[in-house]
Amino acid sequence: MAEFALVLPLLMMILFGIIEFGLAFSRGQAVEAAAREAGRLASLSSTTAADVTARVEDTLGDTVFDGPPVVSLVPTGGCAGREGESVTVTVDAPHRIAIPFVFDRQTTLTGRSVFRCEA
Repeated sequence: MAEFALVLPLLMMILFGIIEFGLAFSRGQAVEAAAREAGRLASLSSTTAADVTARVEDTLGDTVFDGPPVVSLVPTGGCAGREGESVTVTVDAPHRIAIPFVFDRQTTLTGRSVFRCEA
């Protein structure tokens, strides 16, 4: 019993660490996918910034973050009249990694995509 009492806290920290970093990785992949989807849409000349933000929200769906994701489009006007140039979509989502008694940190998961503007 004494050995178990000594080892249990360490095992629990490892278990919670695996769970927390797995969640962060999964959510990071969701942010990357949302940026990629929105970037592909933003590369069309008829797309607005509101369309790009809506695509990000649709792609993220039920993914839970510690705040709303922030979408930025560069250039802000999108691809209208810029065929052949590039457009960049960046999605930033806040995420908290908390391992009891060991680690508690607020971080930002970032997804970025660059696409060539199409006609």
